Amino acid sequence: MRTQDLVTRLAGDLRFVERNAVARRLNRALMTGLAGNALLLVALYGIDTDMPEQMLTLMFWVRLAFPLATIAAALKLAERLARPGAVLGLAWIAAVIPTVIMLLVAAAILFAAPAEYRLRWALGATWVTTTATTVLLSLPSLAAVMQAMRGLAPTRLVLAGAGAGLLAGAQGLLVHSLYSSDMPVAFWSVWQVLAIAVTAGIGAGLAPRYLRW
Repeated sequence: MRTQDLVTRLAGDLRFVERNAVARRLNRALMTGLAGNALLLVALYGIDTDMPEQMLTLMFWVRLAFPLATIAAALKLAERLARPGAVLGLAWIAAVIPTVIMLLVAAAILFAAPAEYRLRWALGATWVTTTATTVLLSLPSLAAVMQAMRGLAPTRLVLAGAGAGLLAGAQGLLVHSLYSSDMPVAFWSVWQVLAIAVTAGIGAGLAPRYLRW
């Protein structure tokens, strides 16, 4: 086939692309993932009847502030990584800022605590379960975001997978935070940040095969 014939054939199959198509696709994946996370949470823990009372406490909204901020920043990052050659700019920095703030808050709390309580507050008795549960709750979101990414045009596959995992991990954390009212701030700051990092690592590991064109 001649080059001109190939160009003509490709140009003849052009279709209108709706405005903000990437953002719309990722937002749909976001909603699908959150629905899957919520269903998985209910299957694992049931329905929390104390939720109305929790919503009246300051700590409830403090717990949600971190995952919400991370979701907002990670969504912008994922939008850029889904486009070939898009400049990331400060997107990575914006996505990492909530995590840095949470770790600084945890460090300040542990530093101010009596020495005999620091290790107990940081590790707790359920840090493995907390981290594993948050990662598990992130998997429906990870599947939805990775599927959305696959239908776009990412070229930096490992970074795209990490961005998808960061977004999914924050979504899983958001859902899990609804059921972690009794955790010390230092505890869930450290280990839920770890859960997001693990989910980002899973996304980065899967991306070279799953997102490959």
